[in-house]
Order: sequence, then C-alpha cells, then structure tokens
Amino acid sequence: MDAEVVGDGNSQRQKASSMLLWSRLSELEGLQRKLTKMEDLLVELVELQQDIAAFVGENLSEAVTTAMEGTELRQHVGIPFLTVLSNVVRGNEM
Repeated sequence: MDAEVVGDGNSQRQKASSMLLWSRLSELEGLQRKLTKMEDLLVELVELQQDIAAFVGENLSEAVTTAMEGTELRQHVGIPFLTVLSNVVRGNEM
C-alpha cells in the first residue's frame, strides 16, 4: 500500500512536471511567433526610415539649389533695385 501511494505521488509529480513543461514550451512558441513578428516589423520600419531619409535628402538638395539660385538672383537684382529705389526716393527719374 505504501508503494502504491509512493507510486501515485511520483505519477502525479510526473504529470505535473509534464504539464508544466508543455506549458513552458507553448509559451516559448508564442514568444517565438511574437519575436518573428517584431523582426518583420523592424525590417519594415528600417525600410520606411530609409525611404523617408531619401525623400528628405532629395528635398534638402532641392532646397539648397533653390536657396543658391535665390542668392544669385538677389545679387544680380539687389544693386539695380536699390539704385532705382534711391532715385525714386530722391525724386530723380531714370
């Protein structure tokens, strides 16, 4: 009878251990799926960041070009405009 009780105790511990092991394996499989999904999302995020960086780089390049052209135009127009303006203020005509 004692052997039977000990056997039942071992059997119950084995069942509990087995259930715990399967529970942990299920948790690990779930975590693995989540990690795979996170990895996919990170790859998408990196691709999005690269697209944004390329777009910003193109816009920045255009902005620099426009600013340089504007500076050149101001240099060419600035002096004659100031001359005309000062002549008008003085009452002189050109």
